[in-house]
Amino acid sequence: MQLSASQLSSYLQQHGLPPLLAIFGDTPLLIDDSLQVVRQYAKQHGVDEREYHRQDASFDWRMLSQSSNNLSLFSSHRLIELELPDAKPGRDGAEALRNYAEQPLTDQTLVIIGPKLKAEQLKAKWFLQLQHGALMVEANSPERRQLPRFIAERAQRYQLQLDSQAQQLLADWFEGNLLALDQELQKLALMDLPQPLNQTAISAAAQDQSRFSVFALQEAIVAGQLEAALHRLQRLFEDDAEIAILNWMLQREWHKLSRLESAIQQGESLARVYPQLQIWRNQEQSYQQFLRRLQNHHQLAQAADLLRRIELAFKRDSGEQLRTLITHLVCLYCDPAAATVHSKLCYDSF
Repeated sequence: MQLSASQLSSYLQQHGLPPLLAIFGDTPLLIDDSLQVVRQYAKQHGVDEREYHRQDASFDWRMLSQSSNNLSLFSSHRLIELELPDAKPGRDGAEALRNYAEQPLTDQTLVIIGPKLKAEQLKAKWFLQLQHGALMVEANSPERRQLPRFIAERAQRYQLQLDSQAQQLLADWFEGNLLALDQELQKLALMDLPQPLNQTAISAAAQDQSRFSVFALQEAIVAGQLEAALHRLQRLFEDDAEIAILNWMLQREWHKLSRLESAIQQGESLARVYPQLQIWRNQEQSYQQFLRRLQNHHQLAQAADLLRRIELAFKRDSGEQLRTLITHLVCLYCDPAAATVHSKLCYDSF
């Protein structure tokens, strides 16, 4: 049986914990939501034994077939969480998962956690057997047309009411970054604003929060306003802006340009592509000029390389200066012809 993350709580209340449950998706927020629902239900029903495992080179797959003989005196059931970071269990893991899915242990609930699966993974024998024997939970980000409703439902968790324009505004700001959306809803809830919140109220509240300077920076980048962009970036650095949101915005702009370039090369109608990228009519000319800036200087590939290095510096501490890389990319986006000179100045500033 397959459920969405939002349906999981209701299912558990009606049917209880299944012996085998799998959560796969592209959205960490929804994966974590699902795990919290399972953990809370288990705890409420006397399951106090919980183990977490992460598949790596040293993981022993025999763990799946071991009976839970070490339960405490106060628990007859345990919760086992197994994360597959890449959803690639390997030969031994695939065999172990197939065998377990055929005959799961009755004194425990095994929760398999992983990313959204690719086409070849969906056809793998281990996944097909898992799909047959497990409760499957899909934790994927909602489509753009579903996002306003998702935001309204998410806001209710924090006793927030949003009108339709407010929902659309937040959808424009946070599409593709639901974790940042959730954090913002929590902050809005703490501000005790009159409800229902409308677009004006959210925009006014945003002016006092440094995170929304990311969107002001985005506007300057698209318009090619280098000095304004560097000033806004400096303010973000001074305010210790969340790098995850900044990085997400910079990546999203590159993906828009890359998609536009591909559409032009393939002779697609840009009038159809713009809505897909949430580029509105009053932004079309600016994005045409933005793409032309980088195309004329063949800089899309260099921008992609900078984004890769930013990701490594941010997530893996590669040793490169994160602020320097971000500043270089902003310079490149705004004025490729002058990027070398400006980037050197920016490097010297940090």
